[in-house]
Amino acid sequence: MQKRPRRPTRKNRTLLLVVFVAIIVAVLFFWFLNSGFYESKLLENKKESLPQLSEVSLTPTLTASTVAVESAVLTATPMPIPNELNLDVPFAVQAPNANWDQTHEEACEEAAILMAIRYFNGEKIKSAADVEVGLQEIITWENENLGFFESTTVAESVRVIKGVDKKLNAEIVQNPTIDQIKQFLANNKLVLVPTAGRLLGNPFYKSPGPLYHMLVIKGYTVSQFITNDAGTRRGENYPYKYKTLLDANHDYNGGDVTGGKKLMIVVSK
Repeated sequence: MQKRPRRPTRKNRTLLLVVFVAIIVAVLFFWFLNSGFYESKLLENKKESLPQLSEVSLTPTLTASTVAVESAVLTATPMPIPNELNLDVPFAVQAPNANWDQTHEEACEEAAILMAIRYFNGEKIKSAADVEVGLQEIITWENENLGFFESTTVAESVRVIKGVDKKLNAEIVQNPTIDQIKQFLANNKLVLVPTAGRLLGNPFYKSPGPLYHMLVIKGYTVSQFITNDAGTRRGENYPYKYKTLLDANHDYNGGDVTGGKKLMIVVSK
């Protein structure tokens, strides 16, 4: 007589069901970990736990490249101040043909501006005729745009510089110190100085000297500024003691020059 196969007992069926369910749970858990869903939820929870941006103190991380750039900027501005300096600025006298008429008596600002323009454009002073042409071009611009050319103040002279040569920059500095002027020159900038001319004490001026006069500071020694002074044909590289020039520095002030503010014009390109 053939034996019938034994049917699984109730206990065995339960065990098999548990094993089957365990396998399904394991498979689903493994899929959950590798699907990316779990990772995105974890990152989301982390974001929620971080403080808001406004609450975080942000300190930039310095890299070798950023340090190099910042160092280059610091070393480029300002330039070191040498003990002595004399920029190669071409010289022009305000009466190039020795004709000290009313126009040329008033042409010191135009001559100072002309020297600055030629310097920054790398152009020389070729002759007396060349100077005269340059002066008349500036005077023409002033008459057309200011309505006059005589005794221009610092602010008016800045306007002239920028109007005649739009490539140049011109800024007004109030109460400049000796070290500031040296720093401007070391940075290859020229300093145009309005003065109460009679306080300069230049022996080559026609007595009693100009009431209002403008000149160019182009360098310095340990005790003096080196100027191009258009008020005399001997004015190229003319030295003035620091104190003399600073004491004489005054804006036009409507003709009351000695009561004018201590202002200078810094010209650059």
